[in-house]
Amino acid sequence: MKIPWKEANEGSPVPEEQYQERFWRRRLDGIGLDTVNKEFLAIEFKRTPDARSNYVERATAVAQEQYKSLLTGLQAVGQVKSVEGWKVQQIELVGRTCRSVHIELFNKNMKALGVLESKWDPIRQKLVRRL
Repeated sequence: MKIPWKEANEGSPVPEEQYQERFWRRRLDGIGLDTVNKEFLAIEFKRTPDARSNYVERATAVAQEQYKSLLTGLQAVGQVKSVEGWKVQQIELVGRTCRSVHIELFNKNMKALGVLESKWDPIRQKLVRRL
């Protein structure tokens, strides 16, 4: 992760506890492991009040930038010989505060997660109710 080891205004290194605290504040909302296909799925949920038509693209870009260094590190670990062949994929679930989700993106994510297609609508309906 791209966290500086030194505070900007000080010359002394950051204590290990503070580094760990910063790391855990940046945790993913969820993960999925497909051990058969050797795939690590990083799940991130973004809720946006934005009512513009490009809300999905903006929220997706924020999520990808937020975990870019973590996922790059995980991808590098997946290339080590002892765990070779693992792929890392990020899945962004985007919801709006006006109780809606982008259906095409939601369906694409459900497929990536391996959810049965017959379960997509009930899951989406529960998500919308929670939003």
